[in-house]
Amino acid sequence: MSHRCRTILLVCPFALLCILRCARAEEPTTRPAAGTGIVQGKVTSPGEVPLAAMVVYLESPAPRSDFVLPSEHVPVSQKGAKFSPAIVIVCVGQTVDFLNDEDRPIEHNVFSNSPIKPFDLGLYRPGESRQVLFDKPGAVFLYCSIHRHMDGVVFVSPSPFTSRVDPEGHYEIKGVPAGDWVVKTWQRRRRFPELNVPVSVQPDKSVTADLELHLK
Repeated sequence: MSHRCRTILLVCPFALLCILRCARAEEPTTRPAAGTGIVQGKVTSPGEVPLAAMVVYLESPAPRSDFVLPSEHVPVSQKGAKFSPAIVIVCVGQTVDFLNDEDRPIEHNVFSNSPIKPFDLGLYRPGESRQVLFDKPGAVFLYCSIHRHMDGVVFVSPSPFTSRVDPEGHYEIKGVPAGDWVVKTWQRRRRFPELNVPVSVQPDKSVTADLELHLK
């Protein structure tokens, strides 16, 4: 190190830290984590079909233990006679906290008749919450017995590798362990048959899996 560089660092003790932070900030944000890859692509469909209520997720064709299932609780708010978010994605084994966030004395109830997770949380007041553990993959549709027009859905993925599809049809799933996977789709209002596309993920690389939806 030159005498001038040593002088700068002595005069400004935070110079090195700032340099390191700037260097990290300039790194590509889409670079996969070490030893993992990215699965990305675009979903297309006939006509002007909104895709924002669609989920793309990965499922392993064989049991594997090289990733950790998330354990944190996921909140779903009830306020103004709405579930927020209206679509929530969790992984098998995760718990959802259903919160009554009304600022008026309005009771709420959450129930589902979905075969993979039927439940009824009863009535509870503002400021209270109820919890549900989702232990099977699939879609669980939510309703409220007080507000008949309220509806929402919890999509339970078999793995933590999921992505919502943006309005232009793009999706991206990061941090995927290397190996064989199946790219799958789920639609809240199903208009097309769901897709199953096998992919092979390589460490530190990105693989593209474009998905084309077709009418039956």
